[in-house]
Parts: sequence; structure tokens; C-alpha cells
Amino acid sequence: MGKPYFHYRRDDSEDYRLPEITFFKRYNTKESLFLDFKMSNHNNAQYVSTNSVKKSDFLSEKALEDPSEVSIREKENVFMDFKRYAVVGQGKDGVIYQLTPDRCVKVFFKEEVYKKELKAIQVGQSSSIIPRLYGYGSNYIVMEYVDGISLAKHLKKNRYITKSLVMQLINLIDELKKLNFSRQDTELRHVLMNEQGDLKVIDLKRAFSSNRPIPLKLLTELKELKLSKEFLAYVKEIRLPLYQKWRTFDER
Repeated sequence: MGKPYFHYRRDDSEDYRLPEITFFKRYNTKESLFLDFKMSNHNNAQYVSTNSVKKSDFLSEKALEDPSEVSIREKENVFMDFKRYAVVGQGKDGVIYQLTPDRCVKVFFKEEVYKKELKAIQVGQSSSIIPRLYGYGSNYIVMEYVDGISLAKHLKKNRYITKSLVMQLINLIDELKKLNFSRQDTELRHVLMNEQGDLKVIDLKRAFSSNRPIPLKLLTELKELKLSKEFLAYVKEIRLPLYQKWRTFDER
């Protein structure tokens, strides 16, 4: 795709860091209201179920003072000024700002992409591999910030893959299937490993719009890193039926 895409994390290297920008230049807000993030300390924050997640009202004071004079559409377009937060990800679909040590907001350019990703994140709240959802608005999603490294950078740096990591990737693919995602695949840069070694999947806009029951993208990227044979050898040891489905890929 030419440019680095979203990463809800902090890497060791400096080359991913992006300049701070904002996409809401049509107004000046005296003070933005960020109610959801003032309610609790992040160390004590609890995960919320899909049913309890609601739209967050990130509206300016002016919009809240006299709601009768402001249309619903105008309210939804009056967002807080994000420029005081650090930009931790940027791509063709939008920008990600870090709000707190464990939360970030992804602001989208296109409504279609926003709706697809929101649906996938909502469905995925029952799984530990999907970032926690804390709130959303007409073009943004507030979710868990994963402090770690992408598997793409991890594997490029180390140039080997362990059996335990292969087991985690198999479990990750199992989880995507349990969630009834039609795309049971992901790119290495969209799998994040936190400091505890747990994996999280981001960029879920194709979860229901792409039919890919075999992780072709994952296998292709591992082959490019010359790790596919090592990966499949572990898959054979861990789960033979899965290996029999995937082994033809490496024979191409």
C-alpha cells in the first residue's frame, strides 16, 4: 500500500512516528468535553460489554448549552480538538490519537470504512484478541491502546519464529472463526504484541466484506520473510489437519 498503516501501539524504532495534525479546522473549541476518560483511572478501568457501549458525546460547550438550536447533524460534527493528543497512527482511512495510557481514538475519513470497523469491533468484544471498545461517534471509535510492537517489525527484527508464537497465531485464527468473521486472515502489521506477549488484531474493516477462510495474506508475508517453512513445520506438529490444509501454499 506504500505507506505504513494504523498501529495502536508504541514501537522501539523512531521511523513510525508521525507529525501531530488535526482534521477539524472549521471551529475553535474553548474546552472539549471528554467525559468517558475522566470517569476512572485507567488502572482501574473495567472492560465493557458490547451492549453497554454507547455513543460518546464529544461536543463543545456551545453545542451543549442550547441543544434546541443545534441540529443532530451539527452536533455530531462538533468534535473535540484532537491536536493536543499525540498522533500514534495515520493512513488512508484516518488518524489515531492516544488519549490515555490505555485508550486511543481512531478518526475516520469515510463513513463506509467507519461502519465496517465499528461492526467488527462490536462483534469482537467477546474475544481477547480484539481491542476493547469504550465509545464511538459519527466518525470515530474510542478503543483500547495496545502498547507494544507489530508482528511485522518483531519478525523482521528477529528473523525467526517460535513454537509458542505459532500456537498464538493458530489460536488467533481460531478466534476469528469463532467470531464468524468471513476473513480469517490478517496482515502481520495488523497483529500487535503487547508487553505481556499477548496478541491483538487491528484494522478490521474487511472482517465481513472479504471471504478468506485460509490465511493467505499471513502465509504470503511469512514466505517473504523466509519463515513460512518454519511456521508450517510448527503447525504440522501442533495441529496436523490444519497443516494439511495450508501446506499446499508453500509448494507454489
